[in-house]
Amino acid sequence: GDMPEGADDIFSALFGGRRRRGGGNTGPKKGPDVKHPLKVSLEDLYNGKTAKLAVSRDKIVGDPTSCRECNGKGMIVKLRQLGPGMVQQIQMQCNTCAGSGFMFKKQKERQVLEVNIEKGMRNKDKIRFRGMSDDVPNAEPGDILFILQEKDHPTFTRKNNDLLIKKDLTLQEALCGYEFPVTHLDGRKIIVKSQPGEIIRPDG
Repeated sequence: GDMPEGADDIFSALFGGRRRRGGGNTGPKKGPDVKHPLKVSLEDLYNGKTAKLAVSRDKIVGDPTSCRECNGKGMIVKLRQLGPGMVQQIQMQCNTCAGSGFMFKKQKERQVLEVNIEKGMRNKDKIRFRGMSDDVPNAEPGDILFILQEKDHPTFTRKNNDLLIKKDLTLQEALCGYEFPVTHLDGRKIIVKSQPGEIIRPDG
């Protein structure tokens, strides 16, 4: 059962090699994303809209330094006595640096983002601004995500690409015909009417 040539190198690259290369850099390569709900009307989704929104982010001031409490690891090891001669090692996030491994000063920075809501976007669609989230030491900032939340509309309900209207008709209108105006989402006035001789049934 001799190992094939080069297997030793593969194992060292997978295990020891990766750890050595990382060397204390336990911080994420990218910071966490920040999500903001954005309430939009059905008109905004139908016609498209650009909204200017102010957000604040944490900006690092000066250079971060390695945390002395955890030596830049972001984790500390505590010993807990379980019984005579029995000790358990517990790894915990460093409270001093909140697990980042760095000490740094930060200040709030306010910025205005132009959020472009494109025609035909849907409820729960996301609009992403890359690298615009909080500064984090030794990593790229995360993204800011705006998540669209469609507001209820007094006239229309959207079902995929269709607009539905709920309208109560009298028995006479259902049998003999009806005609009523509707204001479309783009402001146009549309006359909705039945065909001569057409009998309208519930949910028709």
